[in-house]
Parts: sequence; structure tokens; C-alpha cells
Amino acid sequence: MKTRVAIVLTERVWAGGVFLAQELLLVAGTLQSRSTDVEASRLFDVVLVGDGPVRSLAGLVITPDVPLGRAARQRFDVVLVPVQFAPTLQASPEEARLAAWIAAQHGRGALVVSLHGAVLLARSGLLDGRQATGPIGDQALFAQAFPQVRYTPSRRIVVSGQIICAGGINPTVDVCAHLVERFAGRAASRRFLRHASTESLPSYEQLGVWSAQFKQHGDEAVLKAQQLVEAGLAQPTGLAALARAVHLSERTLSRRFAAAVGSTLRAYTAECRLEQARILLRDGSEPLMLIADECGYASVSALVRAFTARHGVSLLRYRGSRP
Repeated sequence: MKTRVAIVLTERVWAGGVFLAQELLLVAGTLQSRSTDVEASRLFDVVLVGDGPVRSLAGLVITPDVPLGRAARQRFDVVLVPVQFAPTLQASPEEARLAAWIAAQHGRGALVVSLHGAVLLARSGLLDGRQATGPIGDQALFAQAFPQVRYTPSRRIVVSGQIICAGGINPTVDVCAHLVERFAGRAASRRFLRHASTESLPSYEQLGVWSAQFKQHGDEAVLKAQQLVEAGLAQPTGLAALARAVHLSERTLSRRFAAAVGSTLRAYTAECRLEQARILLRDGSEPLMLIADECGYASVSALVRAFTARHGVSLLRYRGSRP
């Protein structure tokens, strides 16, 4: 069964953002093969969901594929929320219905992604107590209407469990690549990026997108510990320091971490270090010594052993085969 993706339509939506995400996901499978048959090679079923026809920022009328009433009876794997121009302080009745639908889909397990559309997502209540990013022009609105959201428009990507916020249009390609990897595998994502990527996110933000799959548990203390691990790979933080930072005992943190993430803290740190190494190898030409240092390995030989054991291929061969 194909992965089901809904793109939400609101008044004054930026049509370019809607259709960019839609096209990228619809052709993602075609980019894996030599065929030009988009329908036969499709990885995702992508539909536009709305309360009715809407006018885009430029006045283009966009009609939803699935009306909101019918969408309420369906379950989607991914919900994408694109940017809306000049959102108002008070939600319109249509926006309130869309926000409630987004919250309901999230409650049924959907991954919710804001593509510069954090205001509508905030109206759903899903960003309460979380960090988010989006247009800098919405900062005053967030301060007034959503003070419980830590709004940081300086960030390009913010990942919190089953919610991803992207700031700006460029990260759309990276988010779509993450969806391809998440639902179709790493090899498919690499082939997709070979055709679609013009600008990559910084490695630490790519790591944050990758690690979203391990942050669906809702344990805030464990989420904070995961973020600290990812931010300090060059000098890994020990269990004692992490426990102090999240105000738990070492034993409690270890138990809750394993229950929430499905692996031990030590194993999670090792996976993050290897993923960071893979990203750096794929995206640049840094000397292996610097990559080993950035990922917390004492030597290049230690990195080589760990990488080969995990991925079954040497560092140099992997770097030579990257897109």
C-alpha cells in the first residue's frame, strides 16, 4: 500500500509551496527508475485536502481533491501544512476546522510537517510547549496568540516527535527526501536527492530530521536527552551529566530512555555518531580525521571499524558512491 499524504489548503496559501511538495512526492518513485510512467512508479498517494476551493496568495483558485468532510473519515500517514500569507490573529471557521482535523490525524499516528506553515499548525494545539519555526513575519502573531510555543524563526528545521517544522522553501526538498527515506528506504532517498537537491541542510539539521523516527514517544525528559546527545557528538555527554540536565536519576533516565526510544542510551549515541558520519561523507569532502573528530571518534581507524561494521562498506567506497 502506498504512503498516503495530505496537503492542507487554506486561504492565501502559497501555491508554489503546495505544488512543489506535491510534485516532488508524486515523482519520487519515477526518479528511482528509467520509466516516465509516474502512476505506475508512484511511492506516495498525495491529495489536497480543504474545506472548499481556496484562493492562493496570487489569486489562483485551488480545489481540494478530498473535501474536509470526507477526509475526516480517512487516515493519512503524513499531513503537510504549507505556508499561508498574512495569517490573522483569530482563526476563521474554516481554519478552525482544518486545525482540528490536523490534530485528529496526528492523534491517529500521522507525521505532521509544517512547510513554513506553523500558524495553522499552532491553531491545532500540537505545538503547545514545543519549539517551532516558520516565517519571521509571524513572530509577533506567535507572541500574542501562541505564547506557549517557543517560536524560533532563525531555525530552518525543528523536529519534535511526530512533528517537523521547516522554515523557508528550500528545506522542502530535504523534508521530502526524509519522507522518501522513512517510507521507501535510504537507497531510494539517495537517488531522489541526486535529482532533486540543490542545497543541503547543515549536517546537524539533517541529523535532526533523521532522528525524528525515534522521537515519537512524547517523554519530554527523554526528548531533551536525545537533543543533548545529538548536539554534543564531538564530545559525547555521559549518562551522569545527561541525567542532571534532565533532572532525573541515572537509573530513571536509563529506564525511561529504553522504554521510549527502544534502545539504550549508549546504543542511540552510537547510531547518531554513525549517522552523522554518513551525512558528512555524503555531503562533503572533509578529511576523514575531521569527520572522526566531529562524530566523537578517537581516531580514523575507530570510525572506519564502526562504519564498516554498521554499513558493510568502507568509508572510501561509500564516499565514492555518493550522489
